[in-house]
Amino acid sequence: MTLKTGDIIQNRYRIVRLVGQGGFGAVYRAWDINVSQPVALKENLGVEAEAQRQFEREATLLAGLRHPNLPRVTDHFIVPGQGQYLVMDYVEGQSLAALLTERSGPLPEADAVAWIQQVCDALTYLHTRRPPIIHRDIKPENVIINSDRRAILVDFGISKVYVEGGQTTIGAMAVTPGYSPPEQYGGISTEARSDVYALAATLYKLLTGQTPPESVAIMAMGARVPAVRELNPAVRAMTAQAIERAMTPTMNQRTASAAEFAAALSGQPPQASIAATVAAPPVSTPVAAVNRAVAAPLPEPDATPLPPAAAAPQNPPGARSYGRPPAPAPPPAPAPPTIAGPSAAPAGICARCRP
Repeated sequence: MTLKTGDIIQNRYRIVRLVGQGGFGAVYRAWDINVSQPVALKENLGVEAEAQRQFEREATLLAGLRHPNLPRVTDHFIVPGQGQYLVMDYVEGQSLAALLTERSGPLPEADAVAWIQQVCDALTYLHTRRPPIIHRDIKPENVIINSDRRAILVDFGISKVYVEGGQTTIGAMAVTPGYSPPEQYGGISTEARSDVYALAATLYKLLTGQTPPESVAIMAMGARVPAVRELNPAVRAMTAQAIERAMTPTMNQRTASAAEFAAALSGQPPQASIAATVAAPPVSTPVAAVNRAVAAPLPEPDATPLPPAAAAPQNPPGARSYGRPPAPAPPPAPAPPTIAGPSAAPAGICARCRP
């Protein structure tokens, strides 16, 4: 049911205007009559009993979230036969999509990367809840830049609770071509790496001005993804590489976490995040890279004989001494023990270590 301007729902929220609409519901700007504040009212149209039970579980979980890059969920309710509603802070500002349109071209890399790293922080927070929360709808339209130039990840309409070893909780399949990873099209459980793909695709759009090809076309039909630096040579190589790795269609070859993606955008090598992802599937760093790191030879020890020890210099009379006082003369070295057998040093003992 589409709400109209002036409608009052739940005897509390007066509809101001429609903000956006899709196949599964709509988002409205509304006015909270009780506290005289603007709010965002998210309407989901599922009215089935199981959908409503799921909504209650997940809305309760979302209501407990507190993070500077996420809006607060302040209320939720169901109108029987009509829909399910989440009430959130209304975030004043412009979406990344609006900024792209306003600029008519790619955003500056420094701004785009800084905002995406803030969203990485929000995702790390969501993904480390118990149970984890998967957003599943990251795209330029759902990141708002507020008056403080802070990125806010909005629209939890299709967020799902991740159940390890199973599917995300059941609900209508929702995908956004160009941003949703292949597993979100069905058949495979979505998880933290699903959000990483969508966030990397969002950054691809910000830096190139082009929406990436649909992920299932990349995976199933080999659709070509133009390289970031092919479309925008001004982008740093490390940024382009971080995006390309995070957009790998095969999930177990993709960047493992939002924290790892943020680190890669800062130029930290993959090895820096290995310890943080030990419990995750072993894909945070390419196997070849790990093998190269492990197999790298240690520097050869310097086998040049040391020169004979010189006597410690003595301070001239009346001179001031800085630091530690001169070390006393070393005691005479003991006579070497008698070793039976050949006088040559055993194999593998360097010249310094020979008796």
